[in-house]
Amino acid sequence: MRTYNWAILGLGNIAHKFAEDLALVPGARLHAVASRSLDKAQAFAATYGVPHAVGSYEDLLAVPDLDAVYIATPHSEHHAHTLLCLRAGLPVLCEKAFALNARQAQEMIEVAQAQGVFLMEAFWTRFFPAIGHALELVRAGRIGEVKHLVADFGFAATYEPAGRLFDPVLAGGSLLDIGVYTLFISQLFLGTPTTVRAVATPTGTGVDLSCAMALA
Repeated sequence: MRTYNWAILGLGNIAHKFAEDLALVPGARLHAVASRSLDKAQAFAATYGVPHAVGSYEDLLAVPDLDAVYIATPHSEHHAHTLLCLRAGLPVLCEKAFALNARQAQEMIEVAQAQGVFLMEAFWTRFFPAIGHALELVRAGRIGEVKHLVADFGFAATYEPAGRLFDPVLAGGSLLDIGVYTLFISQLFLGTPTTVRAVATPTGTGVDLSCAMALA
């Protein structure tokens, strides 16, 4: 079996979880990490035994023998960092939320297609065994035709205006952080909606503290 060399671009909390889990995957190894801080990259590399650590995202493109890059920067940077890697010919697994809007997502897809390079959103719930089993039951008609679905996801977060969850510059807000999971479930089982009705509760920074949607 071939071993694929992975890189992580952006070394926040989710990057540590990815590194821990990648170590359990046969045929995969963490080959390089990139941060805006070389010290941070080197410390991360030392923790996980990574041979290459660079202090800028652009420097990652020069690391030899890379097979794929996992984008783990804040939501606001996914578009730019994905395009950076795709244009260098590097396959990308981009953390959710994939992009800030449809325009950004479409450009990412178009660049990947033009380059002939793999691009995917790192949406882990799509690969849960429970989700796969539920799809099998529905497709087999075991529970009849699905006509209505209710999905909720939430947690209590300490209000920190400069934090990732609440800073509009970092694309904070409940919809982009966890609302995407409920939207995913609804579209997986019921398809793309034709109408969307939504209401949100804003925070002091203007991002959504909560968001409710009715899709039809």
